[in-house]
Formats: sequence, C-alpha cells, structure tokens
Amino acid sequence: MSFKTPAHHLARQRLYRAIVSLPTKLCPKDEPLHERIVFFDGPRSNAGEFLETLLAQVWHVNTDSWRIDGQIYNIQSADDLIAENVSDDTDKRLFEVSWGGPDGTTFANPDRVDIFTAPILKARLQAVLDDLNAEVTA
Repeated sequence: MSFKTPAHHLARQRLYRAIVSLPTKLCPKDEPLHERIVFFDGPRSNAGEFLETLLAQVWHVNTDSWRIDGQIYNIQSADDLIAENVSDDTDKRLFEVSWGGPDGTTFANPDRVDIFTAPILKARLQAVLDDLNAEVTA
C-alpha cells in the first residue's frame, strides 16, 4: 500500500502514543510484566482520561486510576514524538522507543502495539509498522 500523506498529518493533531503496563490478569501467562505501546486518536485535552475510558471499553476491564497508579504513562502527542525523535522518516519516529547504544535506534515491537484510530490512519500506521518489522527480520 502506498501512502503520500505522513501519518501525523492524517491525525490532525489528535494522535497520541502511550505506554500501558497491563494488570496481571491481562498479561500472558509467562510474562508477569507486559507493556503495550498504544496509539489512539483522542482529544487535545485530557488525552489520558480519554485513553482510560477507551481501554475500559475495548479491553473490558476497570481502568479507573490507571494513570494515577502509573499503568498508563508517557502519553505523548505525535507532534512531540516527531520533534523529539531522530529517524529520517518522520512516521518511523512515532515508533521509536530508544536511541543510542550498540543497537542504535530501536522501535516498538509490532506484537505489542495497539492502534485505536480512524481506519485510514490505522492503515498508515500499520504500514509503517509492517515496514519496520520487515527491516528487522530482513
């Protein structure tokens, strides 16, 4: 699939990324600590509160106080991720999780990414994630 418009432009300043540490009952059996990278299309204010409500609906769990308890953290807008990260491809910057060290820039594990956005934006983000995954497995 070929895209011309960068993902963050499709989001109209409403795309966010957060890290979500799952409660034990949602973790895979062999992983007592399991974190997800969650992309979501949310309001410009109260994005964290919006994400708590969204996850309660889609994961069917009580997410009250997940932000306060630190289960939802590092909520950043796509604009901030693009400004702070280093990849030449601005869409890839959305998936960066670390920089430097012997491995250089590393990206989110595709198996741990959830995308809750409008269909066209989800397709764009998924295409970038697929490209990153292909680079890693090549």
